[in-house]
Amino acid sequence: MKNLLRAIFLLSIISCQPTATDETSEGSDYEIGDTEPSMYAVSLAEAQRNIKFYDSLSKVALGVDPIRAFTIRSIDFAEAIGLPEKNLKKAEYTHLRIYLGLDSATREFKIYLTPVDSAKMSKGIPGKDVILNGPYKGNGKGLSDEDGPYVLDFSQPCPNACDDGSPLNE
Repeated sequence: MKNLLRAIFLLSIISCQPTATDETSEGSDYEIGDTEPSMYAVSLAEAQRNIKFYDSLSKVALGVDPIRAFTIRSIDFAEAIGLPEKNLKKAEYTHLRIYLGLDSATREFKIYLTPVDSAKMSKGIPGKDVILNGPYKGNGKGLSDEDGPYVLDFSQPCPNACDDGSPLNE
């Protein structure tokens, strides 16, 4: 579980921000200021509200049941962020699930991540979501200490956090 949380945390830090070796930040000092994955914790209740809001709007707009979440193999996730496969040998979970949400107040899209236990997608077994349990620093800002169930929110949606030169962003 710790390895999965580290991989998720690394994704949020590494893939969304320039490093000191990037041409765009040449000569600058790069510092990671948010080193605790719990800084991305949001209460399960908040995530549920935002997922339900996204679902309801999607059903109206599309006229079909929307895609609610994606299940991803940990090995694929690790490869995407450049984490060596050997680091996953001790991982407690082989999959993670990414839920889609929409904040009803800010109209900001959200993604919520949670580990998945006992998934075997090749056999059609989706596994069970592992809802993490506090204490945590909630609301994505590290402002409050609470006990209770939570999920991780690493949302940095486009256009504010995208590669303008990417062929996927044309």
